[in-house]
Amino acid sequence: MESKQRVAVVGSGLAGLLTANLLHHDAQQRYDVHVFESGNCLSLDAASISLPNATRTSSDRVDLPMRAFAGGFYSNLKSLYDYLKIPYHSQPFLFEFAKAQETSSTNDGSYFAHASNLHQFAPQPSAVGTIRHLVEVLYMIVCYSWFSLCCFLVAPHTGETLQQYLTRTWTPQRFVTYYLLPMMSGVTTCPHEALLNFPASDLTEYKRKTHRAPHYTVSSGVKSVQDRLVRGIAYTLGAVVKAVEPQEKGVKLTWMIEGDLHTTTFDRIILAVAPDVVGQIFEPLSHHMTRMPTAVVESVVHTDNSVLAKRGPVQIAAEKYGAQLIRLRTSTGTTSLTESHHVQPCGAIVTTCPYSSLDPSLVLQSAKFTRVLRSVESQRIVNAIFGEGERSYGDEKAVPQWKNGNDNVWLAGGWCWDGMVLLEGCVISAMRVANAFGVDVPWQQQYGSKIEL
Repeated sequence: MESKQRVAVVGSGLAGLLTANLLHHDAQQRYDVHVFESGNCLSLDAASISLPNATRTSSDRVDLPMRAFAGGFYSNLKSLYDYLKIPYHSQPFLFEFAKAQETSSTNDGSYFAHASNLHQFAPQPSAVGTIRHLVEVLYMIVCYSWFSLCCFLVAPHTGETLQQYLTRTWTPQRFVTYYLLPMMSGVTTCPHEALLNFPASDLTEYKRKTHRAPHYTVSSGVKSVQDRLVRGIAYTLGAVVKAVEPQEKGVKLTWMIEGDLHTTTFDRIILAVAPDVVGQIFEPLSHHMTRMPTAVVESVVHTDNSVLAKRGPVQIAAEKYGAQLIRLRTSTGTTSLTESHHVQPCGAIVTTCPYSSLDPSLVLQSAKFTRVLRSVESQRIVNAIFGEGERSYGDEKAVPQWKNGNDNVWLAGGWCWDGMVLLEGCVISAMRVANAFGVDVPWQQQYGSKIEL
C-alpha cells in the first residue's frame, strides 16, 4: 500500500478547517492532515463569547464577527450546513439608521427604520415627525428601486469601482452616504472609503443573489460548526509559521512554538490565512500580497445602552416581531464612518467599527481581526491566481504568474474567489482544493453545488 500523503493546513478559520475535514474524510484515505494555528485556540470561534440568556436559564453564544448569512448568495455554505446537520434558523432583522449627534446630549439621531425582507411595516422613529417620515419613505422607495434596477440591468464595466458605478448610474449621493454604505459596511465590516474602492461587481452580484432572500443564523453559534469540522483531525495551537519553502520533493514548513523553531517537510501545504500572512511566509507571492488591502476591525461586546436611542417604536417593534435590532450610526463629518450596534437576544450589544466612547466598566469582551478588503487591483491578482486557462492582463508584472497549486502549495480563504470576502468564499475555496486533490465534496453531489471563481 502507498503511504499517505502528508498535508499541512495553515490556519483554522472556516476555510482551513473545512479543507482539512474534506481531505481527512477522503473515501480512499490518501491524506494525513495536520492543522497549524498561531493562536491559543482554533480561530473560527476564537473571538466568540457565551453570555447568560434573557431568562438566565442557559447561555447564548455571541459570535464575533456576526455570522448571519442570506439565502441565494450563501448557497454552498447553506448546503454545507445541511449536509453536516448544523441547525440554523431564519432570523429577521430591523435596521435603524441614525446620524451621530455631536452637538446633542442625546443619542437619538434616528432618521429611518427598515425591516429585512419587509417582514414587518417599519415603524416611524420617535425623533422624526410624520410628514418628514413620509417624505423619507418615499425617497427611500424611489432610490432603492433605482439602485436595485441598476444592479439587475446595468452590468458593471471591467475594472469599475463601486464609486465609479454609482456615479455612472446617477445614484443619489444622500442615499449612498446614509443608506447604501451604512448597510453594506455592516455586511463587509469596513469603512465607507474602502467600500467605495471595491469592484462594483462585488456589490451588484451580492444584491442580485440576496434580493428578497431570508437571513439565517446558526442556532448554537459557529462553535458547533467548528467542533464538527475539527473532529478527528490533528492540530497544533500556538504554532507561528515562519516560512513555507518548496523543495525538490515536498514543501518545507518552518514554525515556532514557545520560542523553539521546528521544520517538517510535507507533501502538500494549504495556506488558509490572510494575504498579508501569505506574503510574509511564502516568497513566490511576497510582492503581490502586499497589494491586497486589509484593515484591522474591532468588535466590542458590552452592555452600554447609551449607544442606542431611548426605548421607542423601533425597539418595541423589534421585540414584538422577534427581530434583532441593528442600529447603523453614521458620522456626519468630512469622512463618513458607520458603527453598527447589534442588540443580542441576551441583551448584550455588539458594536463593530466603534468610534463612540463606551463605558469601560460595561465592556465584556473586545476583539480585533484582520478584514481582507477588495479593490480592482486585488481582484485582478486573485483572478490571475485562481483563474482557469490563460488570461491577458497587459502588463505581466501587474499580476502573479504563480497559479494555485504550483509548488504543491494551495491557497484557501474568504478572499480566494471573485466576490466579497465572506464565508461563502471560504467554502468555495475549500471545495476547489478538495477537487484538485481528487476528493469528492459530498454536498456538491447531493445538492448540486457549483464552484465559482
